Amino acid sequence: MSTAHTLTHPFDEADARDAERTASSLQLGSEQALRDAFEKAAETERAYRRALAEAITRLHAAGSAWTACGDLARGDETVSQLRFERDIAEGVKEAAVQSAWRHSANRRALGRLVEWSARRDLSLGADPEQPADRENAPPIGSPGYQTAVAA
Repeated sequence: MSTAHTLTHPFDEADARDAERTASSLQLGSEQALRDAFEKAAETERAYRRALAEAITRLHAAGSAWTACGDLARGDETVSQLRFERDIAEGVKEAAVQSAWRHSANRRALGRLVEWSARRDLSLGADPEQPADRENAPPIGSPGYQTAVAA
């Protein structure tokens, strides 16, 4: 990608296509990470619940009261390690949800920027098929930019 993505200049058509392809690829990766995180969370939850149930049953068979078995089983080293892994997987899942949301929002923002760039080029009579003259164009927001747009 070119330096157009520093947002100092509007996108030309090639930059817009590159940016949209990159954003699409990032979102696809984020969606795959989300699927993986949900799968991992489900696997760790299943392992924890199975180990907990087995520990409760084992403790009761050894003579512990049913009312105490749950708390005692949660203190078991294996069960507590699986609960820890489950909790981490839940945190990773939540982070993946936020990441997917962020990539989706970034794509929407990029789309608006690309549309704005195209409207700007059309209003200035620029050819959208030609790359922008970045060496001679003032940065967006500078006093020279306003003069160039008004001209």
